[in-house]
Amino acid sequence: MFPQSRLIRFTSRISLLALLSTLSAVTWSTPAQARAPGGVIGVGYYDRRGPPPWAEAACKYTATYKPCTCTPPTVANFDSAMGCSNESQAWADRDAETSCTILCDRASKDSPGAGNGNNGGVLGRPGGSTGSGVSLDGAGTLAALESGGYVAFVPFSMEPIGYSTEKERLAGSLVEATAVPWVVLQGLGESIQWEDPKGLAAFIQTYWSDRGTPSPIGHCKHSLQVSCPLEDVKLGDSLQVCSGESDKDVQQIAETSCAPLRYDALSRSWRTWGVYGIHTEGPYRAPSATIRAVGPQKFLGYMPSSVETVGPYEDWAKLAEELMERTAGTTVWLAGPMEVYAPKAE
Repeated sequence: MFPQSRLIRFTSRISLLALLSTLSAVTWSTPAQARAPGGVIGVGYYDRRGPPPWAEAACKYTATYKPCTCTPPTVANFDSAMGCSNESQAWADRDAETSCTILCDRASKDSPGAGNGNNGGVLGRPGGSTGSGVSLDGAGTLAALESGGYVAFVPFSMEPIGYSTEKERLAGSLVEATAVPWVVLQGLGESIQWEDPKGLAAFIQTYWSDRGTPSPIGHCKHSLQVSCPLEDVKLGDSLQVCSGESDKDVQQIAETSCAPLRYDALSRSWRTWGVYGIHTEGPYRAPSATIRAVGPQKFLGYMPSSVETVGPYEDWAKLAEELMERTAGTTVWLAGPMEVYAPKAE
């Protein structure tokens, strides 16, 4: 294992989380769809200020987890976490600790010094096509060390899961560890030499069109250049997609890669502090959409599968239900000024 000091530069995090296995929910408002209503699951807050009164009022059972200390170099906008449930005190207790864990993971990618400033700019798929589009949910990160070699990170871990001088092998290990076919590549340069004996790897590179198209990574047989609205997140305005597999594969990647890249980059400035969702008997899904407050009674919804926003809505709980319906999910992130989430006085 390498000393932490040599890894700080590369301990960036992806807004990419494992399944939430211990979440509950409370009734908050009339649902927008014919389904079980959602509610506050957990919030992060500063202990000296206390949790938001509107959140406590919505919870039959609450629990506090503190200190909720995120691993350096993460800089979080909270030091405590509250779990919230209408089911039982045991659920609230578990949700408090779970909320701390997932909110710290979310905050780690937004912290100063996390990454090389071009986070999410280059993606690789070590193996062949899975028949689905591009998703970054739960993906790992492969980072180059200045001293040589590469390290691999998975969500929820500031410590690398492995080191190797063979980036291809390490990328394959990440895919096995995360069950996500895509890997974020950091610090490897604009055009990476990649050994791909099976001819099945694929890559996505962001670039500025006025600076010219970068050389493809490795020896991709099939490539496309497409426009993508990334200017506002400083990643570029275009994507180069290449695949060793087929024209069909590269076309599918091109059609599905812009939205998750843009969502991941945009979310780094939102300072997420809470989770809202529903309780189901089946497995929970990690939040794949975000509600962002942009003013009093003005909330926008963001999904990683679309470059378009949803809203604005005056009622953020109705927006949450809409986002969960669209993403077939059970939870959403809450971001923006916490105080404007309080319900309007009657």
